[in-house]
Order: sequence, then structure tokens, then C-alpha cells
Amino acid sequence: MQKTLLLPVIFAILSTPAAAAAEPVKPKPTSPALTCKTTAADGLTYTVITSGKGDKPGTDSRVKVNYAGYLKADGSEFDKGEGAQFKVGGVIPGFAQGLQLMQPGGKYRLCIPAALGYGETGTGPIPANADLVFEVELLSFTTPPPKPVIAEADRACTQMTASGLGYTLVKPGNGRAPTDADMALVDFTVFDAKSGVVQEMREWEKIPLSQATAIFGEGLKMMQTGSTYRFCMPKPAEANDAGPESNIMVSLLDVRPTPVAED
Repeated sequence: MQKTLLLPVIFAILSTPAAAAAEPVKPKPTSPALTCKTTAADGLTYTVITSGKGDKPGTDSRVKVNYAGYLKADGSEFDKGEGAQFKVGGVIPGFAQGLQLMQPGGKYRLCIPAALGYGETGTGPIPANADLVFEVELLSFTTPPPKPVIAEADRACTQMTASGLGYTLVKPGNGRAPTDADMALVDFTVFDAKSGVVQEMREWEKIPLSQATAIFGEGLKMMQTGSTYRFCMPKPAEANDAGPESNIMVSLLDVRPTPVAED
């Protein structure tokens, strides 16, 4: 009886290895070499794996890339993407610098020190003060046309009001001037006061004077329909940023009564 009872057990023991054989362990993906040969600016180093051809992207360019990112400390992969698209100026400084060295079809290894990466804070799987290594293939890029620039002679203002509003009459008009009860229809161009680079352009913009800032409303009331003025707006007293000052060119196209809101 004992032998009969043990037979199923012995059979099960002998059969187990074949039935429940462990799957072969898949090797972990190996990281690329974590060193770079050529030194660029600010501590970035890089290695050209494959050279590309053509122009190089700039900070305003939108690139399309394949990439993989690794922690230099242990070679672990923390991110990867295929056909990823983004603006060069919108990524960490070291990655942006590296992209601007590349040409379409090129593949580079970028060794990015923490100071050009995520610094002392880190992010997600990237610890603080982590040096990074990226392998990047630049597939293509597009660059927007350069922004218009106002000529140097047409940037400044020649007169100033008691409130500090600078202005220059560029073209006189012969229509009526708006009041607080009116809505001004204008074309305007906002540009950097020093470089002249255009920051914003609008056409047939409707501006109720009752809703305009005091300083802009003052300027609009100086105008006559058909006129064009250049205004140099003083920064508000509470503004404490060091950003660039902006001037504005305004053409007053029409003046209409501000519609009365219905209850």
C-alpha cells in the first residue's frame, strides 16, 4: 500500500522541473558608454556617434528626436522617447546646448553635469546633483521666421506728459478724439524698447477706454482718428522685475460709443 500511495508523489516530484521550469532571465539592457570626448561650453561634453548634414537648430527651433537618458552614477535609464518633438529653448540647458551642435541625421552622446541639468533639486527619478548622459538622434527641425524689428530711429519718444508717458506723433489724424465713454478701434505693435524686436501685433483691436489702464487711456485720448502715435510706457511703480521695457505703436482707426451692457 505504501508503495502505491508514494507513486503519485514520486511522479509529481520527477515531473515538477519540466512542468515548472523557470523562464530564462532576460538580460538587463546595457547602458551606453558614459563618457564623452569633446568639451563644449559651460562644462558640457559630447561625443559624435554619427555625423549629420545641413543646418543646426537654434533656441527657437522645434526639433524631432529619438533619445534615451541615463544616470551617469549607475547607468540606469530614466527616460526615453522616439519621435519626440519640443522647442530647443524649453529643455534643460545642457540638452539645449547639445542639440544646437547637431545636424539632422546626426547622433550624439551628451554628458551633462548637474549644473546644466536638474541641479540641486532633481526631478522624478533623477536625484539631486545628478550628472546625466543622453544619446540623441536629431531627425529633423523647423525654425520660425525671425521676428520683425523696428528701425532704431523709430523706437524712442520725443515728448513726455506730466505723468511720465512718452510719445511721438508719427502721423496726424483729422477725426475726433476718444473719450472715456468711447471704444477705440486700433492697430498696435508692441516692441522691445532697446532691440526693437516686435513682441506682439494686433489689428482692429477694440479697446473701451473705461477698461484701459490710466496711462494707456491718457495716450488714446491724445489721438485723433486716422493718427498714429508711438508711446513709451513707464513701468508701474510696483513693478520690481528687471524685464525689458516695451514701447507701443498705435494707429487709431475709428472711435465708437462703448456699447451699454444689458442687464
